[in-house]
Amino acid sequence: MGELLVSKSGLGYLIMYGSQVFNINLVITGVVILGVISYIMYFLIDCLESFTRKKRGS
Repeated sequence: MGELLVSKSGLGYLIMYGSQVFNINLVITGVVILGVISYIMYFLIDCLESFTRKKRGS
């Protein structure tokens, strides 16, 4: 949330700027990019967890 309010660059800035100038394409693009990044990060953490569980034998 802080990134959306005080950022000068990045995805939060892209979303806030898009909403201020009523450019829905910028807003949707920023949200989709955040969703993709979140999914990739979740997938990587899930793979790491699976690897460590196999290694520990649990």
